[in-house]
Amino acid sequence: MVVMSWGLLGPEKLDRTRRTRTLGLGASVRAFNDLAVPGLGGVWFGKQLFLAVLGVAIAEQVRNSGGQAANIATANAAEALACWLALDSNGWQSDSRLRGASKMQGKEDLAFAKVSQRSFYVTQPMRMRTVQPLLALGLVTSNSQRFSGFSCSEQGYAFIEEACSKSNPCYYSKSVLDHLADWANKKPVNVKLEKLRTALSPLEPLPKRSREILREQLVQGSGDANRRRAALAWVENLHKSRPDSIDWDSKPDSLTDEHWKDLRAGAKFFLAREAAIALLDQTESQMANQSEPRFPLDSELSKALVQAIQSLQQHCQAFLDENHDPTQLASEFCRECVNANTPTIMLERLVKRDDRVLRLRGRLVVPGPAYRGASIPQPDEPADPEEESPKPADQYDIPWPEGISERIKNLFWLNLDLHGELSKTGTSDEVNP
Repeated sequence: MVVMSWGLLGPEKLDRTRRTRTLGLGASVRAFNDLAVPGLGGVWFGKQLFLAVLGVAIAEQVRNSGGQAANIATANAAEALACWLALDSNGWQSDSRLRGASKMQGKEDLAFAKVSQRSFYVTQPMRMRTVQPLLALGLVTSNSQRFSGFSCSEQGYAFIEEACSKSNPCYYSKSVLDHLADWANKKPVNVKLEKLRTALSPLEPLPKRSREILREQLVQGSGDANRRRAALAWVENLHKSRPDSIDWDSKPDSLTDEHWKDLRAGAKFFLAREAAIALLDQTESQMANQSEPRFPLDSELSKALVQAIQSLQQHCQAFLDENHDPTQLASEFCRECVNANTPTIMLERLVKRDDRVLRLRGRLVVPGPAYRGASIPQPDEPADPEEESPKPADQYDIPWPEGISERIKNLFWLNLDLHGELSKTGTSDEVNP
């Protein structure tokens, strides 16, 4: 008797479902971050903005010459080329200013048709964190918030020109922009050039005049430029003074009372959200230690789960005690947690909000599509791409108040870069391989 097995062939490699736990709080996260530093997005060093606006300019030049080029694909390819050139020059050592050390190693064909493919580079390029600041700082113009509709502004072209000043002309009489436009137009050009590496590499500091343009746009751009200017003045003072402590009860002189209240309330909210994710992680960890990954809501809660629930309620109450919520939605979440009559109700509500890593099936908590099943769950990916924090390893140990918006920290590093000092700090492993 012949036994035949039937099945469907799947792809050689399955993409991992992203562990993005928004918990329905994405709008509140973005609101508090934008109140902290309006228009900064997830930018923390100047080359992020340069590579993104350069990609827009390249695509624009290709289209003006009769070719076809989409902003997103072109900007992703320019960023991938920049990181490849930097990694190739440093022996493929990971760095928080680079992406794709693992994915691009061994790839030698740098034709635009290859580099622009999704499989060549990372799925979460730095470009994604520049959408808001490109507009807010006036480096692009657009009638929408979509990167695909951006056009390079006069300030954007001036920024590119100064950023490439040390490398122009790049190849014979062609500028960096012209040479890369030929590349994006699928002409057989050599992009493994030292001048291109110097201009594009995220590890190379921007020339002085381009840094001055960026600082000017930070303090004069659109949106709430006054609040952005005030935040920049504060981190500049921290850069000079290196305080031993920063107390939520002591407002910096450069910030208004309302700005400081927004920062403090935002910090309390971020801590509550982190406590909620910690509770869900603890639940996942407990499920992973069982023969079948499921958790009956009616079962007795472990001591670790009870402690995680109490921590969440304490952080939620601390936020509510601020009596300051410009978003309204954050208060709704915190009241929902504080007013839960029992720990079980609290956990049930939170799992309903998750429904991605963990989800409910009747009275059972079961794995969702992004469940990993690790006994110690890996950190969740940011609910907002702008949130990703850099991890430079350096001598600047600022004692930030607990929970403060990552945008304030990012602005500190950007200000350091505007002084031409970021490359002196050294950096740690890449944030998003």
